[in-house]
Amino acid sequence: AIGGGLGLALSADFRVAAPEARFAANFARLGFHHGFGLTVTLPALVGQQKALDMLYTGRRVKGEEALVIGLCDALAPIEELRDKAGEMAAEIAGSAPLAVRAIRRTMRRGLADRVRIATDHELVEQDWLRETDDFREGVRATAGRRTPEFTGA
Repeated sequence: AIGGGLGLALSADFRVAAPEARFAANFARLGFHHGFGLTVTLPALVGQQKALDMLYTGRRVKGEEALVIGLCDALAPIEELRDKAGEMAAEIAGSAPLAVRAIRRTMRRGLADRVRIATDHELVEQDWLRETDDFREGVRATAGRRTPEFTGA
């Protein structure tokens, strides 16, 4: 789950990954600002410092580390991912459905509002960054598969 894919993955209640999975918020490597509500969801899962590390550096986190820092909830070999997710779902299904819904509603209370506020601000930052030389350089470098040379302009 890289970039926007990470944002989508973090919107789920649980994540199951393979050991070779990679997670990255590579926006700063593109000269850009993250979106997808990662301002809210990433630190909620991994803590502020790990989130800053991932956002500032764009470094890739593999499955084992993702499990340790809370980015995913379980690891399984690729061919067993669906089964592992099914096991987790079956365990949840063994609980009272009304209670599970109520717990989810309580745990996620206000999340949509926090994400909306965050995405509004993320968009403001994206708008001005899109006009910078650094953004253009990040896009060119990525397309050319080379290390970007940012100037701060």
